[in-house]
Amino acid sequence: MTLAEATAQVVDANPIINGPYSEPARHWNFSEEGPPVVAEGRRIAGYLPPDTSGSGQLSITGDLVPLDLVNDLRDRVRAWRADGYVGATNVTRELFSRWFDEDREPGMRPFFAQQEAIETIAFLAEAQAARRVGLEIPRVEAFERWCAKMATGSGKTLVMAMTIAWSALNKVANPMDQRFADAFLVICPNLTVKERLAGLDPHRRPHNEYQSFDLIPPNYQPLFGQARVMVANWHVLAEAKDPPRSVLRRGRESDAAFCRRVLGTTLGSKRRILILNDEAHHAYRHKTAAKRGEDAAEAERATVWIDGLARIHRDREVLRCLDFSATPIYVSGTGHEPGSLFEWVVSDFALVDAIESGLVKVPRIPTDDNAGAGTPKYRNLWEHVKASLPRGDADEPQRGHDLMDYLTQLDGPLRQLAGEWQETLDRWKAAGRRVPPAMIIICNDTTMAEVLDRYIAERGEVSSELKNTGIAQRTIRIDSKLLAAAEERDSAESSSDRAERLRRVVATVGKEDEPGETVRCLISVQMLSEGWDARNVTQILGLRAFTSQLLCEQVVGRGLRRSSYEDLSQPEYVDVYGVPFQLLPFAKASNATIITPPRATPISARRERRNLEIRFPRVVSIISDIGTSLHVDREAIHPVLITPEFDPTVTRVSGLGEVDEQDRRVHYANYRRQKVLFELAAGVVKGQPNVDALFPEALRLAEWVLANKVTYAVGVDEGEVDLAGYKQQIISRIVDKISPGPDGTGRVIPVLDDYLPEGTTASVAFSTTKPVEATTKSHVNFVVCDSELERAVARELEADERVVSYVKNDHLFLEIPYRFGGRTLRYIPDFVVKLGNDRHLLLESKGREDVKAKAKHSAAQRWVAAVNADGHWGQWAHRVVYAKQEVRPVLGTLDVGVPVTMDPSGPL
Repeated sequence: MTLAEATAQVVDANPIINGPYSEPARHWNFSEEGPPVVAEGRRIAGYLPPDTSGSGQLSITGDLVPLDLVNDLRDRVRAWRADGYVGATNVTRELFSRWFDEDREPGMRPFFAQQEAIETIAFLAEAQAARRVGLEIPRVEAFERWCAKMATGSGKTLVMAMTIAWSALNKVANPMDQRFADAFLVICPNLTVKERLAGLDPHRRPHNEYQSFDLIPPNYQPLFGQARVMVANWHVLAEAKDPPRSVLRRGRESDAAFCRRVLGTTLGSKRRILILNDEAHHAYRHKTAAKRGEDAAEAERATVWIDGLARIHRDREVLRCLDFSATPIYVSGTGHEPGSLFEWVVSDFALVDAIESGLVKVPRIPTDDNAGAGTPKYRNLWEHVKASLPRGDADEPQRGHDLMDYLTQLDGPLRQLAGEWQETLDRWKAAGRRVPPAMIIICNDTTMAEVLDRYIAERGEVSSELKNTGIAQRTIRIDSKLLAAAEERDSAESSSDRAERLRRVVATVGKEDEPGETVRCLISVQMLSEGWDARNVTQILGLRAFTSQLLCEQVVGRGLRRSSYEDLSQPEYVDVYGVPFQLLPFAKASNATIITPPRATPISARRERRNLEIRFPRVVSIISDIGTSLHVDREAIHPVLITPEFDPTVTRVSGLGEVDEQDRRVHYANYRRQKVLFELAAGVVKGQPNVDALFPEALRLAEWVLANKVTYAVGVDEGEVDLAGYKQQIISRIVDKISPGPDGTGRVIPVLDDYLPEGTTASVAFSTTKPVEATTKSHVNFVVCDSELERAVARELEADERVVSYVKNDHLFLEIPYRFGGRTLRYIPDFVVKLGNDRHLLLESKGREDVKAKAKHSAAQRWVAAVNADGHWGQWAHRVVYAKQEVRPVLGTLDVGVPVTMDPSGPL
């Protein structure tokens, strides 16, 4: 059966099967035997635990784990609601009657997801003891914690506002009632969230959440003015430090001094404070200390957050702590069971529930394509990217590689998704919408992000509508470190100008008359900041490894907010490629053991060591000067078949009951054969000194090859040849058959990468679980030690005064192409050493020779000869050492002032 026939058999159904203001009465039932079907009744609350069994990718295993406490509370709260909130105060009943009135204006009435969350909190505080018999909420701190789990986009902020109004009005109405508070501390994870939550302060003018949603009855408004609300980042909970140059050492703050500083004048001397934690999945105690890397940073944040609340409790008393999060899930490396939910979760309105109620966009995930594989290629793209990268000695992907290797696998899905974005843009323009749709691209590393930025934003290869112009910045590449630094501040004034400008642009994407209004595409390595609430995201492309369902849901969550709330019965969609996200996976029997990934060390260039930077050419191939004419055996050029088996031309995406077919029709409509011919010709003669003379002949050759050596599978559009992978394949097969002409010099020429011709140590940023060695003479903070010999070599380089700087060649993308066994591989020397007089050394450390050594070292000599002949990169040499004692003698062979020359055909 063809993909089209299979799709035709599926009857599209609206995934929205419940109303937004009433308790879900139906749910989509998933099974392995067929498509989902609608079942009566509400879905039970539960989760499927992940299995990270060392594959490096996410899989879902095991039976559904029900949330017994949540399911029990749902039943009790439902009965309490039906009985008119028996036992609740008059204030509570009056507020609930006002807020949940069926005649309340749409847009002002809380969704059921919001209603159930505040009802559950009120039930636990107010319901008669008989209704709470048998309830046991685990107590993990000295104070009480309750967590409301709500899907991203379902409205946590309004629940927090209702919680504050409910507690404050009850307190001022009866000051002696110890169940309530009129002092509130709201803790959030970053500056963007803090700005969004500023409306929780009832004294904020001109608008706040209480006015916007008409939460306060007129007779209570004077009383509500007594409430005190402070919104702060978690950073304020950190221990105060003495100024760097202060002579006075005050020692650790007392709890009382800590509270005076943190609570300031807003909460003053208030006691029995109600804490509200937003994005509370960061706030829990780690049982296991994380010593380094991202785990350590997360552990530090969690420790500061929780310890700070504990100090407030000791001095002022915390009435209770209310947590709000879409993903209150334990992660690996914390001593808790990875993938399990916080034990104190008391209510849950999960993503699939929010979709079925029309509160959020429907994520559409690839479920099939016409490539013929069991799993659609665009579902988990990183697996295909890794498989396409050049292989190393152990048949594993090399750490560095030609950046074109990225594009050969990414161009197809990128253009297809951009085509869906383009059609969305056209529809929005026709509807008179001023704000454009936005596409998010999450990359594996900074180098990939740079490549895509040049490909999309500078060259406009994917779409002219995404190309930056002098008037509008349509595509932005996010400096993750800079953005993180800006978000960690407690106020915009404390950020650098550049960091704050970036944060403002990112934070205002999709908003009219704001810096981010014109942004259409965001390219990032790390996820966008939590609390990012852009409503115009319509496409997400994941180009990295995903090792947890938590990470998948957080990435997808950036695109869930609806662009319009006028008609919640009509679905909105966000297309998601490359993220192996399970909306509601099938429960599968499995006895797999959850393996905790090892801790990682962040490896990066240090800004304070810029004087140690090393720059180098990124050589993708070495060619010979062929002269002024092309000598090529045309008939010997290997044919190229354009087929969906390489890259699917049709992808079927599904979100619950809805199915859609997506293809590259927009790309095909923009296809120009002449453009492809020019690009092929340019690729064939790239790097040659006589390009002007060779280009016309190369253009004729490209036209002949396209007509005689390129064939198309049945049904494949000619526009497929315009994908980067096919164009690169055609160029390589032509170049392989070119011989130097009689007027060629035979001089070797380095061909540099199109997208990143110069490499630099400044771009290094990754994490590793391997052993490391700290540095002082390197721009990069650590040497990643693949062997003890490498560690010893690094120490010798540190100690030798002739070494200006050095770096381990890891994630530098400095590689040397070579041929072995009929395959093109890439050799990565272990170290790059900078010496005086603009001299550089590629230093290899080997415990023993292998069968590929001769091919590698011959290629290195050829690389050195080509780069030295080019004359733009200083003088280079290549050496091999087999023991640490050989390092200094090797450096001595490169005497200061003596030019380094190499015979490309000579011995090592």
